[in-house]
Amino acid sequence: MKKLFYIVLLIVASTSMVQAQKYFDKIKISSSEDSLSYCIGYLLANNIAREGLPINADIIGKAFKDVANSNPALTQEKASEIIERYYNEKAEKLKTEQLKKQKEFFDKNAKEPGVVTLENGLQYKIIKPGKENGIMPTDSDAVHIYYEGKLIDGTVFDSSFDSEEPTSLTLDYIIPGLAQGIKMMKEGAEYIFYIPQDLAYGDYEPSEEIPAYSAMIFDVELVTVEVGGNKDNLSELPFEIGED
Repeated sequence: MKKLFYIVLLIVASTSMVQAQKYFDKIKISSSEDSLSYCIGYLLANNIAREGLPINADIIGKAFKDVANSNPALTQEKASEIIERYYNEKAEKLKTEQLKKQKEFFDKNAKEPGVVTLENGLQYKIIKPGKENGIMPTDSDAVHIYYEGKLIDGTVFDSSFDSEEPTSLTLDYIIPGLAQGIKMMKEGAEYIFYIPQDLAYGDYEPSEEIPAYSAMIFDVELVTVEVGGNKDNLSELPFEIGED
């Protein structure tokens, strides 16, 4: 609710910027207070633009005027309710679209040569099987890997293959599908993992590059396993388990 209330404030306050754009030729900034007002309006309008809200400038202007005249058309609680419903509907639409694309991708990918599909939906393909006597990691071990992570549309969101040193991490710090996959590998192996959204971030959006309900593809080369590795000396990765 705090986020919703903040969004309501942004919408109302940003109207000063909308009005400034509409009547720019008539407005003169002649005091420090005027400058402050313009800057606040500018920053708030940018925040709203980043939210991607489909706003109507004229209606926002009316809302601002109504609030200024102490005659709003609805209560703050009702406004929050409407905004919450908008975001819920938007999230449900995104989920439906993402799951449809994911199903089509995984159904097709399952038929590709060398691709194995596990019971929980995780798919993988072995590029290199690894050393015959190579160690297979557990949750408590540190692994040193090279990797590339991308979405199923091919958008790469991170890669370490060009790095001089492999990335170090423990499997209990990363998304479940990737952790499950790496535990199947031996040192020296390279696998490609195709991870459904429910084994990745689900409805959480970890970054602008990774929308909610995103399925992912990881190309991983397991260099070495450090049994009982030191968790205090690990890399921070964009595919770590996030917190809301």
